[in-house]
Amino acid sequence: MKLEGFGMPEAPIVVVPTETLSLSPEWREAAEQAARNLGQDKPLAELSPEHWQLVLASVTDRMRLRGASLPRGWRLALTRDVGRQDPSDPAGARILALHAKREEIAAHVARDLGLGELAGLNEEERAAVDQQTTETIEGCDAASPEPADCSDADRTMRRRLLSEHR
Repeated sequence: MKLEGFGMPEAPIVVVPTETLSLSPEWREAAEQAARNLGQDKPLAELSPEHWQLVLASVTDRMRLRGASLPRGWRLALTRDVGRQDPSDPAGARILALHAKREEIAAHVARDLGLGELAGLNEEERAAVDQQTTETIEGCDAASPEPADCSDADRTMRRRLLSEHR
């Protein structure tokens, strides 16, 4: 018995590549140069998600200027090559984003305390900054059982960093 009209429509078969894209070292070099030009001195794997997006935009422009074609999946390949979290893992990506945001807040706290840049802190100073960062994040949260007066937090920290950390 043959039922007509119940068959599967003819659909094109899409081949999904099983091997990962391998980029030449030139791509990583372009990313490192872009990060340096943005004033970032940390490893590419440690850049905040926002700064990483700026690096990717710059790499796009640099590689096009060099006449390179942009292969499908190059962003993901470069992200993996530099040791960043796989963006297909949303929980891991969120954790990394929160960590990066916390580091930005800590940098503001260190400057507010007159300690300078995070990279130059000794172990004791860093512990103090970490403690103050935790208190700032927890205390400035509107849902905190004992909200702190955050009116002293500078505009950047109040409007952008603390709200983005939540």
